Amino acid sequence: MPLYVRQLKLGPMENFVYLVGAPEARETAIIDAAWDVEGALQAAEEDGRTVTHALFSHHHFDHVNGLPEILARGGIRPLVHAADLPHLAPEVQRSVTPFSAGDSVEVGPLRIRAFHTPGHTPGSTCYEADDALFGGDTVFVGACGRCDLAGGDPEQMFESLKRVSQLPGETRLYPGHDYGDVPVSSIAREREKNPYFQKLSSLTDFLGYRMRPRR
Repeated sequence: MPLYVRQLKLGPMENFVYLVGAPEARETAIIDAAWDVEGALQAAEEDGRTVTHALFSHHHFDHVNGLPEILARGGIRPLVHAADLPHLAPEVQRSVTPFSAGDSVEVGPLRIRAFHTPGHTPGSTCYEADDALFGGDTVFVGACGRCDLAGGDPEQMFESLKRVSQLPGETRLYPGHDYGDVPVSSIAREREKNPYFQKLSSLTDFLGYRMRPRR
């Protein structure tokens, strides 16, 4: 099934926010609603679409700062992995649907599956829809997420990236930040060019490379 995907670059940290849905449907999910929720929802409306779900890749501020506005507007169902839910404000936690690895959500006729990829945070999640993977802060174009922040775990990141690398090569990768040389990649391209993918044959090598001193 071809996908409707609109990639929006928002905020001072080069975040990518995504609108995702089936091409023939109005129902749309927003992934990592942050920085300019009104602008993102207006973009969906311009495309003749209605946002019904808000999916979050993890709890860091630059990805969830639009969550209070999503809740205030009503009519949009927010979902966060259960392992990251405790990191949200208590008043927000009560209104968010927690999910677990392998859970899926129906957005119109499109099924979006949660692919739990801990390492950046305990609840870090990529989202699979058709032949696309929305990588959050797990996998970027040419890089992967940091593991030296609170809740980060480089050994979990190693295992998560191994699983991501085993997806079909034609899987399109939509990263959570504009950090690479292209805004959209593929699993095949990352296997070839991403230095973190090239360290996946050895946990020791991966840990040494991922946790090297930051310049």
